[in-house]
Order: sequence, then C-alpha cells, then structure tokens
Amino acid sequence: MGSKTKIYEKSRWYDFAHAIANLYIHDSFRIYRCIGKENIPSDGAIIFACNHCAALMDPLAVLALDNSRKVFVARADIFNAATEWILSFMKILPIHRIRDGLHNVVKTEETIEKSIEVLEHDTRFGIMPEGKHRPMHSLLPLGKGLSRIALGADRKLKGNKRVYIIPVGCEYGDYFRYRSSLLLQIGKPIDVSAYVEHHADATDNELLQGIREVTAEKLRNLIVYIPDDDDYQAIWTLSKISTGRKIPFRKLQERFAANRSYVERALKFRETSPEEASELFSKAISFEKKRVGAKISLNAFHSRNHLKRAVCLTLESLLLLPLFLAAATVSLPSWVTAELLASKCKDHAFKNSIRCATFVALWSLTLVFAFIPAPFFTYDYFEIIRQTASAWRILFKKDLRKEYETLISAADSIPDAL
Repeated sequence: MGSKTKIYEKSRWYDFAHAIANLYIHDSFRIYRCIGKENIPSDGAIIFACNHCAALMDPLAVLALDNSRKVFVARADIFNAATEWILSFMKILPIHRIRDGLHNVVKTEETIEKSIEVLEHDTRFGIMPEGKHRPMHSLLPLGKGLSRIALGADRKLKGNKRVYIIPVGCEYGDYFRYRSSLLLQIGKPIDVSAYVEHHADATDNELLQGIREVTAEKLRNLIVYIPDDDDYQAIWTLSKISTGRKIPFRKLQERFAANRSYVERALKFRETSPEEASELFSKAISFEKKRVGAKISLNAFHSRNHLKRAVCLTLESLLLLPLFLAAATVSLPSWVTAELLASKCKDHAFKNSIRCATFVALWSLTLVFAFIPAPFFTYDYFEIIRQTASAWRILFKKDLRKEYETLISAADSIPDAL
C-alpha cells in the first residue's frame, strides 16, 4: 500500500477481495446464522465490539456481516516485514499492549488517532475489546482501547454524527472443528454520544470505565456466558448434555436460549445447594474425561438407538464415498495445504482461521472450481467418519452409556432458576 493511501480509503482490489472472502467465511460453517442486523444504525460512526473466542474467525465473522468497508485493530506482534503489506491491505491496524513493553505502548496513541480518523471518514471499525482470544464461553475484562476510541471519536465528531458501539456475540458449535456452526448475534447499539451527555459531570476515567462496563454487560447477554471459575467446565458439560438430546444441532437460536437458561439454573443451584451441586459437577467432569478418553462424540450419547445410528451413518459414509473421493481429489492442494499449515500452529483455536484463510487464498483463485464446494464437502465427510466411529465405539461402552443416562437425569432435575 502506498504511503499516501489512507487505510479507510476505497480500494477496488479490497472490495473485490472482501466480496470473495465473505463467501468463504460463510462456507467455513456448515450452519451460519446472523440475527439482529436491523440493530445497526444507518448513520453515525459505527464501532463493532465482539467477544474474542476463536482467533481470526471472530473479526472475519464481523467482516462478513456485509460488504461495507471495515477497519480492524490487531495485536502488534503479528506485524512484521512479511505480513505488514497484506495486513494493511486487509485494513488492519496494529495496536500494542502493555505486555509488548511500555516503550511500544506509546505507539497506541497513534493507532487510536488513526481509528478515530477511520470513523470520521464514514468507515466502520471493529475491535475485539478483550485483547486476546480464549476458546471459552466467558468474557475477559475489556481493555481500554474500545472506550478510548469511542470517547475520542465522540469528542471529535460532536455535532456532526453520533458514535455507536455495536455489541456482537459469536457462538460457535465447536471452537476447533472446521465446518461447525456459528450463531452471530448483533445486539442493540450503545449510543456513546447519549451516554456522554447523560454523564456530563463524570470524569474521563469514569466515562471510560462506564463505557467498558455497559459494553461488557451487552456482550454477556449475547453469548452463553459462564463465569470463568473452577466449575466452568462442569457447568458447560452439563448444559451440553441437557440441551443436546432435546434440541437438534441445526436449531442454533433454540439451543442458545436453552444453554443460557440451563447455565442460569446451574449457577442458582450452586448457590442454593452447594454440596449437591459440587457432587453433580464432579460427576460431570468424571464423565467428560472418560468420554474424551474413549474418543466418543457427545452427539453419539444423545442418540436413543445407538445400533441404528451406527448402521445409518455407516451406510451414509459408503454412499457418499465416491463423491468424497472426487471432491477430495479436486481440492487436494487446498485442503492438504490448509491442514499442513494448521498442524504447525500450536494454538488450536487459531487452526480454523488458518483453514479459512488458506481457502480464500488458494481455492478462490482456482477460477474453474472456485464456486464448487469441494473442500467444504471434504471436511463434512471427515465429520461423518468421526461420528460413525463414535457411533460404533459407544456400542461397546455400556458402563459409560449408563453413566450418561444417570448424569442427564440428574442434570435435568436441577430446579428452574427464579
């Protein structure tokens, strides 16, 4: 990118790449649902604030909301001589954190000024305010960058346009498996300008803290929020067990609502009956360890007729085998490259980001096959094989099946939260 080009300026190459990327971002999920687009104001300065749980897939999900230009910030340590050009082309600004050293944090002021300039020029802005990603249904304390940009933009744009923070909640069916599901929920906008007007006597620190608290509360309501404490894994396991059998995988909104409701019940149960809750949570952790050790998908336990499921999945995999061989062969260079690159990444939550980026870079350039979903069908077939293997394994785990039935009965017996 030339030195005179501003990151918010229109670029035909960027617009073309953005439109192509959106297709492949959506195709990274077997089921993709986006609700709440009507909550995005048609005017004003727009800041998207998203929970950060799946590495690059989170900002990509925000990018793929529509074809409007969006500028993002990302941690400065990913910028180097090899990546700076492409990151700039993708309209990503570097932002330094305290862990990068105090001498580098000074550069954050420059990034904040550029971010405000982006908003001033009618370009939407995206930030993951937690500052780092964790594959968890929880939320880290929000950093100061979001509120500083929002407050700075409001002061610079005062009288010309209002500043809005749009909370975005990402709920993935699985953080680590490619072609799972994504429920993207856009919350009601936070009118930063109105917030500042209503707190005219507040200090800057109070305003910055208040904006962060309001945003955090909005984000917690858009995800299956579970406090990050010693009982996190047990509560999430019980929630998946309780809702998995009742609600089909494809009904993302219904499953989201059921999971949120169950988490509330479990937290209330822990509060009112701590000893009983501790016993139940211990059983959940024990079951989860055995299940993972046996390499059995939780979906296999949800079935009420294990033999029938195993036979049906086996027949399905055999019938689809010729199609898989054709798809896998055609897309071999793309998905093999994606898996080789992903295998070198130690951060498991980042692997799907690598796969998505690889398909945008490689498969979209194969002009003859670009719109044929061969690589995505290949991953779907891999999932069928995984589920088939689980379906047969569970047939030989009678004790584990009994443990599941006992656990689901106990999980469902938790009283409703008042």
